[in-house]
Amino acid sequence: MIEGLPTLDDVDCSGKTVLVRLDVNSPIINSTILDTLRIESHAQTLRELEDSTVVLIAHQSRPGKKDFTTLEIHAAELSKVLGRDVEYIDECFSSRVLKKIKSMKRGDMLMLENVRFYSEERLKRSPEEHSTSFLVQRLYPNFDCFVNDAFSACHRPHASLIGFPPVLPSVVGRLVEREVLALSKVLRGKGKKIFVLGGAKIEDSVKVMKNVLERGIAEKVILTGVAGNYFLMLSGIDIGEINRSVVEDSKEGLNDEEMKKLYEKYRDRIILPVDVAVEEDGKRKDVELEGVDNRKILDIGLNTISLIKELVPQYDIAVINGPAGVFEDERFALGTFETLKAVSKAGYSVVGGGHIATAARMLGIARKMSHVSIAGGACIRFLSGEKLVALEVIKKYWEKKWSIKFM
Repeated sequence: MIEGLPTLDDVDCSGKTVLVRLDVNSPIINSTILDTLRIESHAQTLRELEDSTVVLIAHQSRPGKKDFTTLEIHAAELSKVLGRDVEYIDECFSSRVLKKIKSMKRGDMLMLENVRFYSEERLKRSPEEHSTSFLVQRLYPNFDCFVNDAFSACHRPHASLIGFPPVLPSVVGRLVEREVLALSKVLRGKGKKIFVLGGAKIEDSVKVMKNVLERGIAEKVILTGVAGNYFLMLSGIDIGEINRSVVEDSKEGLNDEEMKKLYEKYRDRIILPVDVAVEEDGKRKDVELEGVDNRKILDIGLNTISLIKELVPQYDIAVINGPAGVFEDERFALGTFETLKAVSKAGYSVVGGGHIATAARMLGIARKMSHVSIAGGACIRFLSGEKLVALEVIKKYWEKKWSIKFM
């Protein structure tokens, strides 16, 4: 058990038929998976189930997106990762699928079709309502256990994530276990903590900042990226019309007056950029805040970078979420890369998912971090103190219904 969650250690899956929910949602262009990290991240869980009959359920993108496609290439990629055959079937709960499951032998692994091809998957329903769906009712009688290893999707109340625990003994896989342990240590572990929050989604940074400041989790919060620019603006700095426009497009309904009060309340614990980088004559130029002159802010400046490099390594636990600037452009990658290096020198270092995890891999520093999350939204919600619905339903029904079977 971890944080009240049953894991693979709490069930004996040997010789059993197991349904595993993965998150293999990957960037795809022209039927080619560009980044296989999410697929690779499930290897430990699936290798531990080699003595079971395993059926995999997952999603790719969502309706209307260009990369909304079947899971055939994911199954092929997973076969390479595991060094074994992962069969794919282009349906999810048809009679043909059920017949196939019944014919599987110990050690076989089958990937079902993209569950988001079925509209009921994404309906807004409770776990109990989802448990009566065709998807769950057709599949669950064929299994002994359900394993949720899809941490990146655990904040979503979808049928394949929350519909099985009410009707099937359910635990979390090793990927979920790693994420929960690492992020729980950030929130509840001992020691001095600092958070560096950036990126383009101001609301995400605000959610995490409020949680860690109001609960006394973080001694300091450094704001970079668009969030940093927003709070510079609120503090009275003229960041220029072009940057104000970016902020307005990114703040998603945040109330300026409430955010000003938040900043005033915690201003001794919130650190904002002291300079920034802009483009001038096609090159990077570091300028004081007063020298922005309506040029687009593309990175934090050298003095801010120096401050971060000196301060962050002094902390026992350091968390970074969101890049400091447009790191995809090598001229403006310095702030993000140097901040990542500083975070890696803290006692325990955690990198959030999404773009900042990509930057860590680009820099080749991911291996030096204590933990690099593969989750975006789920990671933000966890660090914001929110409950992840797919994990809560497993806890609830394990205590209420299933734990007695495994005592």
